[in-house]
Amino acid sequence: MTSVSHDSPPRERAPAVTAEGESFASDPKRLRYAEVAIPASGKSVEIAPGVRWARIPLPMDLNHINVWLIDAHDGCIVVDTGMAASMGKEAWESIAADVFATKPLRGVFVTHIHPDHIGLAAWLQERHGVPVTMSRRTYEMASMMLDAGAQTPFSDAEKFFRANGLTDLEQMLPMFKPDRFIRMASGLPRVERFVADNEVAPFSREWTAMETNGHAEGHLCLSNAAARTLISGDQVLPTISSNISFTFRSGDTNPLGSYLSSLERLRALPAETLVLPSHGAPFYGLQQRIDDLTRHHHEQLEKVLNVCAEPRTAADLLPHMFRRELKGMHLYLALGEAVAHLEYLAQHGRLERRTTPDVIRYAAIS
Repeated sequence: MTSVSHDSPPRERAPAVTAEGESFASDPKRLRYAEVAIPASGKSVEIAPGVRWARIPLPMDLNHINVWLIDAHDGCIVVDTGMAASMGKEAWESIAADVFATKPLRGVFVTHIHPDHIGLAAWLQERHGVPVTMSRRTYEMASMMLDAGAQTPFSDAEKFFRANGLTDLEQMLPMFKPDRFIRMASGLPRVERFVADNEVAPFSREWTAMETNGHAEGHLCLSNAAARTLISGDQVLPTISSNISFTFRSGDTNPLGSYLSSLERLRALPAETLVLPSHGAPFYGLQQRIDDLTRHHHEQLEKVLNVCAEPRTAADLLPHMFRRELKGMHLYLALGEAVAHLEYLAQHGRLERRTTPDVIRYAAIS
């Protein structure tokens, strides 16, 4: 069994604010981090029986993604890929020389749609001639995001922003250029088989997919019940509260509700589960982390209720929910998170949604 520590992650501090969301670390005494040295870029270390941990660098303020190499058949499967950037490809080439030479790559599993997870899936597929698996919903969104002609026009985004009280949109324009997502990915991978909730993974009977929505629609975790190991994707991170957004692209009308429900489902896993997150260090203390994340969101909901004693837009809430200046992507994610909290309360009968032709305001129901 991997040895553990009650202290901070080995050789790693909690990250600064990142594009994933607000930095939100648990008390170090509540989590036990695996005492395994963080692998250098392009290297890997064994983190659990039949699982190796590697890191792919990212060209953004959240500067890495953890990827997992799972023993399967006569080779290995990789979970998640990094973004389509030269630094990521170089890291994979190093991993290929170090690991794939003896354990050939046999497939790629994508947890969800975000480019740091799916970005190099097509490149790895083409380079190694392997299948790619993901949820059907992830593939649907990838198909839309990687087709410049099918992407939502900025006018739809503008309507959403203005309706929720955001009027200074100049800094938002670059995020909605048709080729932005396309540049972060290596193309749309071919998917011959989709993985559904509660389905045994196609590469190993030891791993089961768990659909855990909220952070992203169609998000899949992988659970190995016998080994008490959970690959959590972005659903449970040790030092970050993953962004939960309602935006103009959302198919889920209550993403915060979906997220909290998913956390409760993960809570039922064994207490000594080793959590392998996409960002940060592997840890034990799944239930404690779920408690902290749940408490954080309920505290945010109480703030929202208090501020909405008078009718407020989502933009009005940002100074109360976030203790920092918000620009660009951070502003977009923060607004989406504010709307998600407002919609959760509205759908639970605690806020009234007051819609005019120009703007949506929410007011507490007395």
